[in-house]
Amino acid sequence: MRLNINLATQKYEDVRQFYVRWSVAIGASAVLMLVLIGFAWRNFHNSSQSGQRIRQLQAEIADLQKQRAAAAAISNLPENHDVTEQKNYWNRQINRRQLSWTQLFNDLQRIMPARAFLSSVHPEVTPDNRLKLTLVVMGDTHENGLELQKKMEKSERFRSPQITSEAIQKQPKTEAQLYKFDIVTYYSPAATSTARTSNREGL
Repeated sequence: MRLNINLATQKYEDVRQFYVRWSVAIGASAVLMLVLIGFAWRNFHNSSQSGQRIRQLQAEIADLQKQRAAAAAISNLPENHDVTEQKNYWNRQINRRQLSWTQLFNDLQRIMPARAFLSSVHPEVTPDNRLKLTLVVMGDTHENGLELQKKMEKSERFRSPQITSEAIQKQPKTEAQLYKFDIVTYYSPAATSTARTSNREGL
């Protein structure tokens, strides 16, 4: 009779299978680490390029500001006073002639809230040759003015709209009340921005 006696003090383990599993886990971890390193390097590279582009743009802006300051200094010289005044005069005349009332009313009609209407409009050219509008708008509710201001902010034609005053006016016959809004905004006509820039450079 033959007896098999195990004299080992610990439980038998398959060492080969253990090393295989451990090698697979280490390999997967190494691959994951390489992927993370790749992402980190790409983000660092993109950030470096963005920072370099920002510094380049800042340098270009600073250079343009210096050129503008130099040109303004030349224009402000006493001997150039007459030429500067003449240039500003013709720029204002060009801006006035390029204002199309039909286009302005069409632009306002597209964004005017329901049950609100334009009472009057006063255009003027600012010293920096921007077209500024002072609008008087009438509406049934307080929200009409706020809605028109929001639509102007989203429009490509109007810039920096501000409600400067608001009042309530009662109609003499119907006893109804209307809200009166004074709105100041800058206006950029659709087809004249390029032509205006060319004319300014020519002058």
